[in-house]
Amino acid sequence: MKTVFKKLLKILLIFILSTIVLYCTLTGAAFYHWCDAIDIQLFGDTSRLPNSDKVQRIGDTVEPYLNLLEEELSKSPYLNDGQEHTITDGHVHTLGEFYDPLSFAIWGHLQIALHHIFTKYILISILLGAAIAIAYAVITSKKINIFLKIVIGYVAIILLVPQILTFSITHNLYFATNISAVYFNSGLTYFYIGYTILFILMYVINYIIGKKMTKELNETIGNNNH
Repeated sequence: MKTVFKKLLKILLIFILSTIVLYCTLTGAAFYHWCDAIDIQLFGDTSRLPNSDKVQRIGDTVEPYLNLLEEELSKSPYLNDGQEHTITDGHVHTLGEFYDPLSFAIWGHLQIALHHIFTKYILISILLGAAIAIAYAVITSKKINIFLKIVIGYVAIILLVPQILTFSITHNLYFATNISAVYFNSGLTYFYIGYTILFILMYVINYIIGKKMTKELNETIGNNNH
C-alpha cells in the first residue's frame, strides 16, 4: 500500500511539474512573440524608436473601438447636463463619460491581447502534463508488457489529445469524420515530434535504470551466496 501511494505521489508530482513547465514555456514564448509583433523592447535598447508599421498596426486595431466610444459619447444625453453621474446611478451611460476614449481603447486592446496569451495554453499544458504523467506511469510499470506500454502510453495519447483539443474548440467529436482536420493539423506537428521524443527518452531511461538495478541486485545476491 505504501509503495502504491509513493507511485501515485510521483505521478501527481510529475503531472504538476510538467504542466507548470509547459505552461510557462509556451506562454512565455507567446508573450515574447506578441511583444516582438508590436515592437515592445523587453531585452535590448529601450531608447530605440519602434517600427512605424508595427505602431500603425496597433493604431489600426484600436481605432474602430475608439471611434465607437467617441460616437457613443457624442450621443450621451448626460454629457453636459450639469449634474454629477456615476456608472451605477441607474442611467445608461457610455464608458467615454468616465474614461478617456483613447486610453480606454488602448487598455481594452491590451486586456484582450494579454487574456488571450495567458489563457491560450492552459488546456494544452494540462493535457500534455497528463500525457507525460500517464506515460511515466505506464513505462515504469513492471506489470505491463512492452506492446501495451506503447499502445497505452503512446498510441492512445497520440489519438486522444488531438480529439480533446478539437472538441474544446468546436464542441464536436470527430472520431470517424474529418480525420485529416483533427490529426493532420500543422499546429500539432510539434506535439507529435515532442511527445515521440519524450516517450522514447522516458522508455530508454527507465530501461537503463531497470537494467542497472537488476545487475546490482544480481551482484548482491551472488555476493551473499558466496
